[in-house]
Amino acid sequence: MNPAPSPDQPAALATPPSTEPAQLAELAALRAQVARYRAAFELSAPGQAVVGLNGRFIEVNDSLCQILGYPMQDLLQRRFQDITHPDDLARDTQAAADLKAGILDEYRQEKRYLRPDGTTIWAQVTSRLARDEQGQPLYFVSVTDDITERKASELALREREALLSSMGKFVPGLIHKIGFDAEGRARFLYLSDRAMEMFELPHELMERDYYAHHIRVHPDDLAYARRLAMAPKPGARLRPVDFEYRVILPSKGLRVYGGHAIPVTEEDGSVVWYGHTADLTDKKALLDARMAAQVAQDANRAKNEFLSRVSHELRTPLNAVIGFAQLLRLSSAGQLNADQLQQVAHIENAGSHLLGIISDVLDLSRIEAGNLPLAAEPCRPSMLLSEACHLVGPLASERNIAICPPQVSEDPVVCVDPIRLRQVLVNLLSNAIKYNRPHGQVSPRIWREGEQVAIAIDDTGLGLTAEQQAHLFEPFNRLGAECTSVEGTGIGLVIVRKLLEAMHGRLEVRSQPGQGSSFIAWVPQADAVDLPAAPAPSASPTARPATETELVVLYAEDNDVNIELVREVLKLRPGCQLLVAGNGAEALRMAHAHVPDLFLLDMHLGDMTGFELAHQLAQDPQLADVPRVAFSADAMPDQIHRARERGFNGYLTKPLDIRALLACIDEHIERMRGQ
Repeated sequence: MNPAPSPDQPAALATPPSTEPAQLAELAALRAQVARYRAAFELSAPGQAVVGLNGRFIEVNDSLCQILGYPMQDLLQRRFQDITHPDDLARDTQAAADLKAGILDEYRQEKRYLRPDGTTIWAQVTSRLARDEQGQPLYFVSVTDDITERKASELALREREALLSSMGKFVPGLIHKIGFDAEGRARFLYLSDRAMEMFELPHELMERDYYAHHIRVHPDDLAYARRLAMAPKPGARLRPVDFEYRVILPSKGLRVYGGHAIPVTEEDGSVVWYGHTADLTDKKALLDARMAAQVAQDANRAKNEFLSRVSHELRTPLNAVIGFAQLLRLSSAGQLNADQLQQVAHIENAGSHLLGIISDVLDLSRIEAGNLPLAAEPCRPSMLLSEACHLVGPLASERNIAICPPQVSEDPVVCVDPIRLRQVLVNLLSNAIKYNRPHGQVSPRIWREGEQVAIAIDDTGLGLTAEQQAHLFEPFNRLGAECTSVEGTGIGLVIVRKLLEAMHGRLEVRSQPGQGSSFIAWVPQADAVDLPAAPAPSASPTARPATETELVVLYAEDNDVNIELVREVLKLRPGCQLLVAGNGAEALRMAHAHVPDLFLLDMHLGDMTGFELAHQLAQDPQLADVPRVAFSADAMPDQIHRARERGFNGYLTKPLDIRALLACIDEHIERMRGQ
């Protein structure tokens, strides 16, 4: 009896009862061929399947099971329709029908399968239909490759291209990817949509020919642009590149372009450059403007420091000249004869005149440089006018000019820098006195019109012609007064007008030849606030009888002449004890050894500034509350404002106003008595 064929052996290949040797050899060859086909089926890397006409899997290999995620026994219980993504099912069903109908010989598609864990995979499936000898359909044969990773890469690539496309539309400038051909010539692998805008060339032309845009490059930068397009040498170290060059466009003219490019080595070993080119013209103009502004700011700062130093250096010797002249006149009355007193007065007047010239020139220089700080605050013009009248009182007495009491219809509040407005009023009053008739008079007035306050200085002088008024504000033009004995520089009114304009005011001139002149300072009114009434002018300083020590003053000063002057002035206040420190470090030691009642600090000491010394004093609880008064030849207003902000109680300028120093001492003596 012959054995039955095994399940894996087709009946046709079973050994018949009686077989010739040749037939046995042929049968063995067929069995070997079947074994090879079976091995190829089972060991194939792509998934393979035999599928019935109804879609059920008849045979599958291990690769297909791994791709689809099903065990073999489970997969053989299913149809391809059961595991196909719903969106791809209709297309698959139609393809199977077309294969059976003979419309298609082969169907190749990318489709999605649903795995048991719920995930979706992408596969490329090639299917053919097997037929019998009569052409009747038997089953489908399919080969399946997992392309999930490829599809993910394609999706990422599409997203990146979409991102690049959107960036190309909305990001200013040109986004590009540059590669090189076999001859080393550059070519655009990607070019965003702004080619026409950037280079005024068709996008297609630049995509086709990288070097087409070189026609727009400035001739002086063309060699540089060509070097940027050179392929890197093999083995060369690649670094990101920042570039900048000029282009000349038909419609926009000269522009500056620049950007950044990054080298990337692709999987095939080729080098490409990803980069961005933008129009830097406006940015560079802004940077140049900022740099110019910084240079101007530095120049202004240097000029300000220079002016401050010039002011200090010029005022320091004048401090001795004017100070000792005042001291001689005030303390030596009765000891000097009339001629000597007159000579002392000449010294004082000459020093004051020189001081005025220095102050005017420095002010005009700062104004022209736009470097004049102002600190506007509410104040009463009546107070400032009263102070100004008091300051020019000696000049009026010397010239026999009467200053009438100010006519104030009401006492408004203005918003100005009080120091600068007082300077304006002193200048106008001085001019009204100097250019008046013998035994003439000056009449100040204050009134309000709308939101403006007027401060008028009327004089009984010769008046001004229309031609003189036309040249009134030309610097150093004295309108013929240089031929007279009246002193002046011809820049006072220029400064007055510029100061008023800086405080949002203006200067008005009303004058008729032979009828005198009226100079009116218009300044903005401020909201009404409670301000003190104008103080009465202080009397000339006089010596007080000796008393016990009432005030201890620590004076920090590195100039021996200034020390001697202050020492002599304070002899008029015997109740004041003066301690002198030659520098900042010595002042600190003396202050810790004997806490004073008042600090008088020069602002330019040898080892530190007055601000630095004041800061160190403020760190000591014992010294922090001791009043500090600055005493300096640096009379620039911003320095005075800065001192106030740093907690100084006062600021005395050099040349020394003896009245101001004695008034300061008297104020603090009264403070000590009230404690």
